[in-house]
Amino acid sequence: MASKYPRMGTLQAGCICIIALCCALLAACGGTTTGASEGITTTSSSTSTALAASTASAQAGGTPTATSSSSGSDSGSGSKPLSQMAVYVGTNNGTFFSVNAGTGHQNWKTTITGSANKPMVNGGVVFVTTSTGYIYALNAGNGHEIWHQPNGTQSGLDGLNSGIYGRPAVLNGTVYVSANSGVVYAFDSSSGQLRWHFATGGGDISGSVNVQSDGTLYTATSTGLVYSLNANDGSKRWSQTLPIGSEFTTPTVNGNLVFIGADNGKLYGLSTSSGDIKWSYQAGGQIFGKPAVDNGTVYFGANDDALHAVNIGNQQQRWQHPTGGKATTGTPAVSNGLVFVTAADTLYALRTSNGSEAWHFSKGGFGLGYGWPVISQGVLFIGADDGNLYAFNIGNGSKVWNFTTGDMTSSPTIG
Repeated sequence: MASKYPRMGTLQAGCICIIALCCALLAACGGTTTGASEGITTTSSSTSTALAASTASAQAGGTPTATSSSSGSDSGSGSKPLSQMAVYVGTNNGTFFSVNAGTGHQNWKTTITGSANKPMVNGGVVFVTTSTGYIYALNAGNGHEIWHQPNGTQSGLDGLNSGIYGRPAVLNGTVYVSANSGVVYAFDSSSGQLRWHFATGGGDISGSVNVQSDGTLYTATSTGLVYSLNANDGSKRWSQTLPIGSEFTTPTVNGNLVFIGADNGKLYGLSTSSGDIKWSYQAGGQIFGKPAVDNGTVYFGANDDALHAVNIGNQQQRWQHPTGGKATTGTPAVSNGLVFVTAADTLYALRTSNGSEAWHFSKGGFGLGYGWPVISQGVLFIGADDGNLYAFNIGNGSKVWNFTTGDMTSSPTIG
């Protein structure tokens, strides 16, 4: 995904006849199936019995079974096999795809205006925003456009012209987006009609909004303003001014704290009810992505070339893992005792227990930038700058399949 911001580090054995047939199908549909060893370094093969069974199934081209829930990622439902699910992803040149999650072959593609951000799927509709300031609602089954904004018929949308660099959020028939102009918009998810908009007190919004099921919305600006809004009508619940801006991060809510990273390398925990600063941890560089929370630990990357794991209860570091001089710009995802994060051209899988490396995948031209993976049923999906959507086995890092999009590829979603 291209934006006005520079990309940091520019962002898998079954029967031979079955493999040959799958390859032929994928080639016909524009996808590519590749071997399982390219670019992968594995430091240990230890996994749980359930995970080993799941990943073996993925390797053989079968359908992995669900092993546990994931945190920090929009995990797909485990109620149906991956072959009946789709991965949605866009490109820098405005092409948007639906790809079969199990096989990696193309379901459909369509054209949108501008570079795509990470999409959201809800109720059979895919919502995607673009760097040129558009939001699209597409039929998840066939890619046909339902609506887009701005469409030239409604006033009050001038702020979208500045571009959108975050992911949409959906709650109770409303889709929410934040524009780079510092304005939050709420649209009717069925018609695209504007319901309300809220102008923050200054600065860009380059992250995504976070909308909770209790009807509260959180967003942060580049000047350090953090807001909690009523998602129903856009009224302000509270605002807080941090000592420095929060340019590339998205708020994460856990319990009574909303976590937000800042440009000074500090992760803040604000009270969800009042906005008061209740918690903080100092890292060694600017914080990127959306922090992930799992089992009492918050995980986040920073410009100090490391992934950090911090105990929420005592605000003390549990561990940190260096990423070889590469800024850890991606959004972490947690699943099956592993935390996954991107740094430049490398995808890391680290053990949540101690931060040791289970495996990593690195490849020239891979380019992950602000990679935000999605995990479902033992498989991790991520878009890369080398023009591919990848599916990896989370247990050992083997490549299940890759689909060629032909251009820099956004972070995906699954549904």
